[in-house]
Amino acid sequence: MTRKLIRGVAGRIAAGAGGSLLITCVAYDVHVNLSSATSLQLLLVTAIALRWGFLEAGIVSLLSVAGLDYFFTEPLLKFYIADPRDWVALGAFESVALVVSSLSNQVRRHARESELHRSQLQKLYELSQSILLLDRQKPLEPQLASLLHSILRVEGVVLWNAYDLQMCRTGECYVTDDEVRSIYLMDSSGDDSATRTSMRVLRLGVRPIGSLVICGHSLDAATINAAASLAAVAIERARSFSTETSAEAARQSEQLRAAVLDGLAHAFKSPLTTIRSASSGLLAMDTLAGKEKRLVVLIDQHAAQLSDLSSRLLRTAKLDSGELRLRREEVDLERLIECSVEASTQELGEHPINVRAAARRNLVWADKQLLQMALLQLLDNAAKYSPPGTTISIRSVRAPPAGPSAGTERASRASSGR
Repeated sequence: MTRKLIRGVAGRIAAGAGGSLLITCVAYDVHVNLSSATSLQLLLVTAIALRWGFLEAGIVSLLSVAGLDYFFTEPLLKFYIADPRDWVALGAFESVALVVSSLSNQVRRHARESELHRSQLQKLYELSQSILLLDRQKPLEPQLASLLHSILRVEGVVLWNAYDLQMCRTGECYVTDDEVRSIYLMDSSGDDSATRTSMRVLRLGVRPIGSLVICGHSLDAATINAAASLAAVAIERARSFSTETSAEAARQSEQLRAAVLDGLAHAFKSPLTTIRSASSGLLAMDTLAGKEKRLVVLIDQHAAQLSDLSSRLLRTAKLDSGELRLRREEVDLERLIECSVEASTQELGEHPINVRAAARRNLVWADKQLLQMALLQLLDNAAKYSPPGTTISIRSVRAPPAGPSAGTERASRASSGR
């Protein structure tokens, strides 16, 4: 590669020198003066500077000065200048040639840098577009590593996702898994110009979420940083989609549970209504006695309990689905507590009950059925999670007003104690 480059430079210098010699010979044959010959040589040097660069133009300008000295300054056909004004003219020519060559070289360098910058921006734009089209149904890491490898045109990519502890490699990159993880753990981003390898901690804001290693590249640090930022956004975006999917699945599962509860409650309601109607009818006829009557009473009591449970299931299903409408009424809290204790006799078992009523009668404005459901659940929890024989205390208190204009609020508490 170096020999080919040297041969190319030598060929361009030889071509430029030949052009300078041709201009000098033609100008000498037609007997033009020094200023005209200098202008022609300056045009040649400018063209070479614009086309090939500073090195070729500088060498050709020196050869042009030598030709002008030999053929157009006194004494002719000698490398000697007798008139000081000729020295000034040739010095001005060489200065102009070198300045034009230098400016041209800077313009060419800036053009190359602009083209490189534009190319890298195009790669980042393509990468950002491709990230938006990643398949959510497939693992993220292999897709993202493959995109970085193909779009950035590098030798290899290693990506580590700290969320899922997933390591993915593509291409050739001689960095161990432990080294990749240590970039994240030690927060050690950096570049190795010798191996053309860049290491970056993937961050979302200031929070690290993984690490990225790009091997065998010619990209600048700004492009690598931008690629790392896009990779971090892709990882967080995939995680957000996963969380959203899980939340949607949970919501649908909750809706299904509410629908099943509602269906079961309605399915139980119809036969229970028939059973209660039959048992109540038998008791109303008053034709039974002894064991038969006791059995029918037992059937009626348990059918009533099952009907009540079905009603609670229906209210719970509506509560979960957000379709519940409160039926407010004035409720005697002390009487509600007594009914709840009676309804929970079987659940309470051997637990003694201590009900402490307020000094004044407690009336609350509430949904009686929902309030009783809450009390029954509290009593059930107290019975389940208290040692056997523990006294369960229930006390109703009148809460103090919340402010000058606030009404009196009432509450009840169910607790367990030894």
